[in-house]
Amino acid sequence: MRPVLYMCLWAAAVFAPLFSADSHALTLNLAAEDAWPPFSDAQGNGYSRDLALAAFALSGVSLEIHPVPYARALNMTLAGQVDGCWNVTRQPSTEEHYLFGDEPLFTASASYYFKTGKEKNWQSPADIPDGTVLAVINGYEYGAEFEKHRHRLKLIEVSKQQQMIAMLISERVAGAIFFDRVFDDTMAGSHFDRSLIRRGQQNHTSDIYIAFSRLNPASAEYAKQLDEGLKILKSNGEYQRIMNNQYDR
Repeated sequence: MRPVLYMCLWAAAVFAPLFSADSHALTLNLAAEDAWPPFSDAQGNGYSRDLALAAFALSGVSLEIHPVPYARALNMTLAGQVDGCWNVTRQPSTEEHYLFGDEPLFTASASYYFKTGKEKNWQSPADIPDGTVLAVINGYEYGAEFEKHRHRLKLIEVSKQQQMIAMLISERVAGAIFFDRVFDDTMAGSHFDRSLIRRGQQNHTSDIYIAFSRLNPASAEYAKQLDEGLKILKSNGEYQRIMNNQYDR
């Protein structure tokens, strides 16, 4: 058991009176994307899981976690098959379908990436020429500005970061959009030559949330419990300890 989980159990005992007794012994089903390390890896482990476990433990709520591809996690939440899923960007296109709390899990930046020698000077989505072939992850949100230009582009949507890297190196695409921390982690744990890819300008920065199902009448309460838990973790220093954790690749 990780040290953070011991802290969760201690915190649950200390802070349980702050929450409704109805929340005790409750288990939430959450879908975890399986290809976004170090935030959520193939087993659903990473910063997102640790933050969710610690925050919900403060209200006596346990989690049952189901690692699946990101697009499936969204669809399961939309259909009410799970209570929620993590690593969702809060923007108009997602707020229409999911319920969010006020506190993000964390903030993540994403940039344009190119094959070395094939760099483009794209400062924003508006600079990308019509019909440009880009590699992206199926179901990912890349910011409200990118959504305005999505229809102009030829997007090749895949489920794994490694697939995008391979397409860049083989020049099957003109560029790709990676979340920077995820790209660095994926490259460090792969056989790919880092010198073959160059990072361009930033596409956007996103606040990353747990999205809850609008079909579940208790979702607003779950979001509130998560918000309160994250605030406590930040105030007592546990949040930063979790984010300072290093994961084995």
